[in-house]
Amino acid sequence: MRRLAPVLVACLLAGCASLPAGDDLAARVDALLAPRVAAREFSGAVVLTRRGQVVYERGFGMANHEAGVPFTPDTPTDGGSLAKPLTAAGVWWLALEGRIDLDAPVTRYLPDFPHAATTVRHLVTHTNGLPPYYEAFDPHFAPGEVRTTRRLLEVTARIAPQPRFPPGTRFEYSNLGFDAAALVIERVTGLGYEAFLRQRFFAPSGMTRTFARPARFADWPGVRTMGYEWKEGAWRVVEVFDGEAFLGASNLYFSASDLSRWARANAAGAAVPPEVLAAGQQRPAIDGRPSHMTGLSWYCDDARERCYYTGSLNAFHGLAYWDRRRDETVVMVANSSLPPWRTITLQRDLVAALSGIPARPEPERAFQPLGKASRPGAAGTWVSDATGPMTVSLRAGDRLRLQVGAGLAFDMFQVSPEVFYVPGPDWWVAFAGGERPAAMHVRGMFVDAIARRLP
Repeated sequence: MRRLAPVLVACLLAGCASLPAGDDLAARVDALLAPRVAAREFSGAVVLTRRGQVVYERGFGMANHEAGVPFTPDTPTDGGSLAKPLTAAGVWWLALEGRIDLDAPVTRYLPDFPHAATTVRHLVTHTNGLPPYYEAFDPHFAPGEVRTTRRLLEVTARIAPQPRFPPGTRFEYSNLGFDAAALVIERVTGLGYEAFLRQRFFAPSGMTRTFARPARFADWPGVRTMGYEWKEGAWRVVEVFDGEAFLGASNLYFSASDLSRWARANAAGAAVPPEVLAAGQQRPAIDGRPSHMTGLSWYCDDARERCYYTGSLNAFHGLAYWDRRRDETVVMVANSSLPPWRTITLQRDLVAALSGIPARPEPERAFQPLGKASRPGAAGTWVSDATGPMTVSLRAGDRLRLQVGAGLAFDMFQVSPEVFYVPGPDWWVAFAGGERPAAMHVRGMFVDAIARRLP
């Protein structure tokens, strides 16, 4: 059979619209996506804008195979942690209005909050010491029981009456902290979390297909976008979790078109008042060392002109990226269990395509699988020109931790046999060269480094 051009392959698999003649950007983006669609690695949607105008938008694959619903730019999908910048923006805006004191104890607003020394600022900077993983709560809920933030905090008071570390002294990625911040928003405004976001952000930005998911799937209106993995020649469902009523850190559903509107508002500096932007764009100090995130919960370059955030949950992944200097945005959502290293590569390549930078094919990496027994081999001191010295250490329970220079240290989460994800700097890390690796590959939106081990 004759080999089809990449753009045509993408259109056949995704049912996309025809391309305008001479549309170089569309050809570049389709050339990136076509092999991933053909390999059953990508289904979802991509929206790119320049100077506030959409210059590319397309859906690929299916949102729900059983119902026969295709994925389009208007398909709502699980945004995972993409809720966090909205929650942070709400907290900072209410602080500007004098309705929240960022340095007041959370107990001022939530009297039953379990830790007296924790402030509102600690909630939204990942420095609060709350239980970091929702899985810790599983034994305390009956099967099918709905989990609200208040119930999670009640359980926290029993199982962790003291924070895991003195609040403000270290970074530990915290979902429950942002859920608690959403409760603070509700307490001081008298509005539900979704109603507050709709009033402040969704309606002004024209985000009509963004909503907080119902706790129970049985109450879902219409067809739900499902997550999938291509396995053994078929799409297999990779389910998210029923009974989740906590909001603030996650559980918002966005369409790619709506997420693009939110990114455009941030690129234009119009998402929040100028005073909120000026204060919230600073990187908070954590034990005297700067966070990699801004106060508004964006990962940004040093000039704070290029910023982004991502959300991942089981098969779902999303990216919202904006460049204020170029007035460009990149949004991608997927429901197809993208392979980890290719996820960060695709994000970078989409930004490059919009900027007119030719995509450089990346050779397949021979990364070293690391299990519990071989993780100690990754420990040591590493250095690269892009990052300077880095220390990988082994914590209790065989978990790896990464510290950059004398800065903050971050947990490394293994997301495949070869790849680790590092929240905090939002880096993807893999090793090569045997069970005591000789090279450490570090890739993020603003860093791409191969570090060598120091003796």
